[in-house]
Amino acid sequence: MSGDARDGARVRVGFQRSTPPFSYAPTADFSPVGYSVDLARLVLATVLGTPHTAPPLEAVEVTSSTREALLARHRIDIECGSTTITQARARRCAFSRPIFRTSHRIAVKPGVKVTAGGLHVVGIQGSTSQAALETRTDLGFDWTFVGVASIGEARDVFLDDPRVGAMVADEVILRALLRGGGTPEGIRLLDTRLGGEFYGFMMRRHDQEFVRAVDDALAEVFASDAYPRLLQSWFVDELPGLGFGLGMDPADDAFVRRERQAGDHPADRKRRLR
Repeated sequence: MSGDARDGARVRVGFQRSTPPFSYAPTADFSPVGYSVDLARLVLATVLGTPHTAPPLEAVEVTSSTREALLARHRIDIECGSTTITQARARRCAFSRPIFRTSHRIAVKPGVKVTAGGLHVVGIQGSTSQAALETRTDLGFDWTFVGVASIGEARDVFLDDPRVGAMVADEVILRALLRGGGTPEGIRLLDTRLGGEFYGFMMRRHDQEFVRAVDDALAEVFASDAYPRLLQSWFVDELPGLGFGLGMDPADDAFVRRERQAGDHPADRKRRLR
């Protein structure tokens, strides 16, 4: 993390606009809310030594296509959203311990027959959803991938382009996006789940002190009473500004277990940056 952040200036946090329930802006201005947003605030309050007050965060809008570049150029100090931990990304960036487990699903428009051939599937170019789709050879239908730059653009193309019959994305985000306004009834998810990866907060590789501090703070939050409240707010209850909830089971395997995670990160490491 930058020296300015250690000295008390705002920490620049990258959030996405259209990835509910992890990070989304329910109004036109960019004031993101979500599971990853609240989790980031709790973690950074511990890291910065302000556990009882809101840390000075500057929310910076990122997309799947811009987040790594903004991190490398020091436009953000950390990205907190729904970024999948992959070996390729880990060679370029540092990741926290996992914050969520995801799989990918394919949504299909009403009336579209996937076995008819020529199915166009929209998704984020270069994403793990694309990779998960391309590694499956047993889907039972032919498809063509249509790559776009962001999840919001993927949703728009899926809903508005008559040539596109399906959309692939992380399952929870896909469910949330397709329950919003303007979504036609009858959209269905195919039964097949693709892949299975973990989300993590993304940082610069050379900021190792910051990475360790974030990991230790995450372990503390996951063991606290605040964590089940986060799950209730963002995965069970009605989502602010969206008018619906996901109704997920807090015991779902997607969620981090409440036991304090030990072994990878010694408990005696200091969590605060000096």
